[in-house]
Amino acid sequence: MTPHYGIDAPGLVRLFFVIAVGLIAVAGLLIWFSLPNAVWANRLAIILAIPALYSFGMGCLMVFESLSTKLSNKERLLDLVAWTGAEQVLDVGCGRGMFLVAAAKRLTSGTATGIDIWRSEDQSANNSAGALENARREGVLDRVAVETADMRKLPFPDGSFDLITSGWAVHNLDALSDRAQALSEMVRVLRSGGTIILSDIVNRTEYYDAFVRLGLRDVKIIVDQPLRDWILRTVSFGSYQPAAVIAHAAN
Repeated sequence: MTPHYGIDAPGLVRLFFVIAVGLIAVAGLLIWFSLPNAVWANRLAIILAIPALYSFGMGCLMVFESLSTKLSNKERLLDLVAWTGAEQVLDVGCGRGMFLVAAAKRLTSGTATGIDIWRSEDQSANNSAGALENARREGVLDRVAVETADMRKLPFPDGSFDLITSGWAVHNLDALSDRAQALSEMVRVLRSGGTIILSDIVNRTEYYDAFVRLGLRDVKIIVDQPLRDWILRTVSFGSYQPAAVIAHAAN
């Protein structure tokens, strides 16, 4: 059976489509009930069609990014790791297990642990059972564990993990101080020589600067296709800038 990793920010996606349908409906009614040759109605309908098309397009973009781009990008990011198969992996904000399961598929004797607080507003049908079911469908259930935990207070001892991943999760913390605390916790539970791969839709420079301050080395921002990145930043007015930050702990 095919795993299902859900739609990110389903409420926002739904809102985009509702706005698009509502504006198109109003534009249609203006044209349908206006007097013959009512130029003002036609012009207003055209004006309303512009934000309607934008909202529809943004809704479609968010669905596509959740179901396609996000899945393919995570494989390219995990390819950056020199896997031995024995790694202890932590996926922060694992949701329904996209990064978690992908990492587990690269393990032999290692274990992939996912933590989340399972908010449905962050991802559709977000729950621990969904993550475990996807692990079962991918044949890695024996290498996966999930826990309910807040990324700002990870329930693990210092230096517990060789690799820490996070996919489109940290930005859900609204406060800068909360995001800084989450990154500090990731660094705390990272082993010497370990790697953090943090993928998100915004805050790339913030994460980069935080990892540098926290003493990680070889910190890099990874952008998939600069032209595409510029287009996405432009059409979203800067609210959607997907990128990843990779960093390493000193040996």
